Amino acid sequence: MIARLINIWSRTFFTEPVLILFFIACFVVGLFNHRRDKVKFFFLIYLVSGILLFVPQRILFVCNILTEKQNAILEEYSNTIFELAEFLAFYYFFQRCLLGNLARRMLRLFFYCLLAISATFFVMLTFPGYTIREIRAHSLVINVIEFFFLFIMCLAYYRELFTDIPVKNLFSRPSFLIVTSTFFYSILMIPFFLIANDVRKEELILHNVLYACHYLLLIILLISISKAFLCKARITT
Repeated sequence: MIARLINIWSRTFFTEPVLILFFIACFVVGLFNHRRDKVKFFFLIYLVSGILLFVPQRILFVCNILTEKQNAILEEYSNTIFELAEFLAFYYFFQRCLLGNLARRMLRLFFYCLLAISATFFVMLTFPGYTIREIRAHSLVINVIEFFFLFIMCLAYYRELFTDIPVKNLFSRPSFLIVTSTFFYSILMIPFFLIANDVRKEELILHNVLYACHYLLLIILLISISKAFLCKARITT
């Protein structure tokens, strides 16, 4: 079992176990520094969902308990829940950061759209004729939609931020660190997830390299969230 786990992790150059450790470390930091902040609380939920996405799912996979389709359903079901938790955390984050009514209405619309799309996907997972290829392809589409929504909200944040000349060092602002990490995380991953299914079929090694890059970008985001938790200022400052 350990040998199989090492073999799986080696495909993405052991970035997955490192990512799990960062999720755990970031959660511990947040747990002791949430200061009863609602936004930080939802980021804690996001961090827990990240831990649950990787750990139980990977244990079930290496133990070879489920069939290939059951593994695919569990993987994409967990992944979609993680995306919802991620967007929920950023929903409350941007609600506090953004001042414009238009940006807030767009954010609300994005949230309801993602919720509706995810609910439809969950219903489709119960269909017997839903193939593994279709499950993975549609899950990737949800990834792209979520990243596109996050990218748009990052642009809205930058527009408001640079409308007036910032009065303080940007790198001392928790929100700027989180948004900048999220901006690169989302915009760089959109092209990959658009072609991921085809790359997986034609060039598995390249697919694994790109997934390792995905994990590294997510680690950078977790570092930014951890630093924001440690700041005395509110996370949306």
